Amino acid sequence: MNRLNSITVHPDIQDGAPVFSGTRVRVETFYDFMRIGVSVNEFLDEFPSITRDQAMEVYGYVNQQYTVDQLRSLVNGPEYQPEVPRFMAAA
Repeated sequence: MNRLNSITVHPDIQDGAPVFSGTRVRVETFYDFMRIGVSVNEFLDEFPSITRDQAMEVYGYVNQQYTVDQLRSLVNGPEYQPEVPRFMAAA
């Protein structure tokens, strides 16, 4: 149930982290670049497999201060519950 065109979440791709659709580039990487002041153009130069449309869609979510986990929920739907690693689950 993908609600975002530019982001994919799949358990077999980057351990289920949100990635730009059709790539293995984590959305978190884009967030990190934006946080340190890298421009969208510089990011696209570094990751040519990402389209400008994809970057601008995600940039809109960055500006709205969505977290990566919130984006994951938008992609997967409200029923999504992050998996708790077994070593952290209560015994």
